[in-house]
Amino acid sequence: MNRLLVLWLIAALAFTGCVTPVVQPNASGSADSEGAADSNDLLAQIMSRGSIRISTDPNYAPQSFLDESGAFKGFDVDVALEIASRLGVEVEFVTPDWDLITAGNWGDQWDMSVGSMTVTTARQEVLQFASPSYYYTPAQFAATVESGIDTLDDLNGQAICVGVSTTYESWLMGDMESLGLPATSFYVDGPPNDVKIIPLTVDNDCVQQLQAGRQEFQAFLTSNTVVEAALAEGVAIHKVGRPVFSENLAVAFDRNASLEITSLVDKVSEIIAEMHADGTLSSLSMEWFGEDLTTDPTK
Repeated sequence: MNRLLVLWLIAALAFTGCVTPVVQPNASGSADSEGAADSNDLLAQIMSRGSIRISTDPNYAPQSFLDESGAFKGFDVDVALEIASRLGVEVEFVTPDWDLITAGNWGDQWDMSVGSMTVTTARQEVLQFASPSYYYTPAQFAATVESGIDTLDDLNGQAICVGVSTTYESWLMGDMESLGLPATSFYVDGPPNDVKIIPLTVDNDCVQQLQAGRQEFQAFLTSNTVVEAALAEGVAIHKVGRPVFSENLAVAFDRNASLEITSLVDKVSEIIAEMHADGTLSSLSMEWFGEDLTTDPTK
């Protein structure tokens, strides 16, 4: 190698070491804006961590419950697992109290709720819902066999148990504005008169308290699915009258999350629509309820 060639190689290496790599700007003209946007996007964070935190109710069979081994089971659980699978992430279930979930302002402790939550006007102020809903259920009264409560008129003046902060409580209180359901969702003119509302933490507590011998109430209002599950377990109750209204149940997100939720809401909505179209939701409904509850009864 001659002297001139050596000098040329040294110069070339020196020049190369001083070159700064060129970053192609994105559509906004900023090389860093895409990364900044992703850091503020909840879906991007979920995809990055490889898991999604989903709140549900561990005491709401057959929608969601813990089996003997402590594993989550139920319709809502299977829907949540399928959404996560289609996102390509794992699920971390959390179980906050229902009134905390419906109140919004989750403090980023979980990413979304798959817990049979009815879409209402009041809830839409603090929560955003995936569209379409993933299933629909009628609200049904039930009473103990020995109560003598056989018709909707028999409920007048009675103590009636409901889950706290539920649509059933709102309906019994006559708070139709907060309930926010379309007129076609109602099957009766209104709630019974002069009732005493007994609110418990979750709907199934009403069934369990009756089984434990509690005498303060003999009737309760909940999802027909909960009533059917209690009947299947041999609880000494019967249905009272026809269903009183129908609920649209959807995946919920916190409007006050610290990260942007729009892309997550849109993606989950897309997945729910796909699960309707390909029959996944119908199959899960048949598996857990013995009937297809995934068709909007108001249409």
